[in-house]
Amino acid sequence: MPIAGKKRAEEFDPVLCLTSVFTARRDLLDPINSEVLSHDSPVTVDEADALIFLFGISKLAWNGLRVDDAGYVAISDLRSVLVHDRGLFSRRIQKLEQNGFIEGKQPVMRKGNRRYVKRVRITNAGVKVARPIWERYRKLADKLLAGLSQEDLEIQCRVNQHISKTIVLFRNERQ
Repeated sequence: MPIAGKKRAEEFDPVLCLTSVFTARRDLLDPINSEVLSHDSPVTVDEADALIFLFGISKLAWNGLRVDDAGYVAISDLRSVLVHDRGLFSRRIQKLEQNGFIEGKQPVMRKGNRRYVKRVRITNAGVKVARPIWERYRKLADKLLAGLSQEDLEIQCRVNQHISKTIVLFRNERQ
């Protein structure tokens, strides 16, 4: 008979699932900076985050964001899917636009002389920067996930998606 209050040895503590997400994110930053973004990369990891999403929508048929007929994505939608630091998001978008990697639509003037856009899409120059970054991401994924079965990979993705969906539900319930 089991002792009250003790967990069975084969049970896995779900808290470890959550904390492992933070650990993996922290540990991924170094290989992303060293293997995905070369020392001469024209974008930072945070800028690459936005650029890769726009590349995925434009060239890889990703469908996680609403895209208008001209290929533009709402800034608010793009911000909601970013993986890396969301701080200074508007400045990163402005820099990507100034470098010609994205183009904005529906400019809005706010806060003095600062120009904000409501929608963006990747340009041909942005695709030229994003494509090799994406290819290096794929190589890094192959390297880091080698030895895992397709089933394990699918389970990990389902767990992560479940966590994200549940968080959205909690957030909506609080509002």
